[in-house]
Amino acid sequence: MNHNNPFRLITIGLGVLILLAGCAGGEGTLTPAPSETQTSAEPAITIENTLAFTATPLPSVGLAADIVLWAPAGSDGALAQSLAEQLGSYAASAGLRFTQQEELNSQDLGESVKVVVSLAPAEAVYTLAAEAPAIQFLAVCVPEVSAGGNVHMVSAASLSLEDQAFLAGYLLALTIPDYRVGVISQAGTQAGAAIEGSFIVGARYFCGLCNSRFGPVLYYPITAQITDPTSQADWQAAADALLANTVQGVYIQHEVSTPELVSYLDAAGVKLVGTAGQAGLDDSAAWIAVLGSDLPSVVTDSVRRLLAGEQVGAVNAGVMLSQINTKVFTEGKQRLFAETVEKVQMGLIRTTPY
Repeated sequence: MNHNNPFRLITIGLGVLILLAGCAGGEGTLTPAPSETQTSAEPAITIENTLAFTATPLPSVGLAADIVLWAPAGSDGALAQSLAEQLGSYAASAGLRFTQQEELNSQDLGESVKVVVSLAPAEAVYTLAAEAPAIQFLAVCVPEVSAGGNVHMVSAASLSLEDQAFLAGYLLALTIPDYRVGVISQAGTQAGAAIEGSFIVGARYFCGLCNSRFGPVLYYPITAQITDPTSQADWQAAADALLANTVQGVYIQHEVSTPELVSYLDAAGVKLVGTAGQAGLDDSAAWIAVLGSDLPSVVTDSVRRLLAGEQVGAVNAGVMLSQINTKVFTEGKQRLFAETVEKVQMGLIRTTPY
């Protein structure tokens, strides 16, 4: 018979107890440790309107023109019309733009505007010229305007009959060889006597004694008179008197000029100086030049010079030459003549013999 070892029994018993204790323990629950929660206040974001709404002015649109005629209400309508016609024609031929305005301010003067021809009062011209220094202003027939800076002026002082005759005599003596010049005036009239005397003064202002250097040696100028310009015998006798003294250049008083007389002298090879509106004016090469006063033409020529960058200053439209024969009346002689004209207009030369 086998006897059980008591120690073995005790060991088995302890093992059973341990197993029973492990089975009866159940599931364990893990309890997480409480965590410390930190809360921080988020910064407040403020959006401010930093955009400043400012009105941007629209760029002003100036006149689309190179030449502007400023003729305010109340200005000389006939002059404005003649200037508009002449300036418009010039602008078209030169590929420029022209416009006429009754009212004008600095906002109207865009970059394209180069010259303003103005009939406005002096104060208005000065004000606008100061506001637009890059633009040239040409005041027409505004006596109160003085030339200076970007302001120029054209006046229309007319020449007397004596002044015209003086300049005609000077011009002929300047251009005709050996000073062989003469004048045909109206007999028995005060105007005729004045024209004859001033013509002589003008010729001798240039040539002194005016004696020819080659034969026939004579003293010039030679004078002749016509009583009745409608009488062929009368005007032909006057013309023949000049031709007999080898006269080669003649000035004919306006009142006695006729197409027949002009044609007769032209056929004889005589050169002529006339005045605007004179009877017998034609396109013949006999004319060296025609004296006159053409204000729109003077203004247009001044505009042309301003556009070319020249300084015009003060211009007197009392003398205007047309139908210039440049083969006889050369550029140098024209400059010399212009200087004499200026002196006459300034009163520096006495144009009468008494």
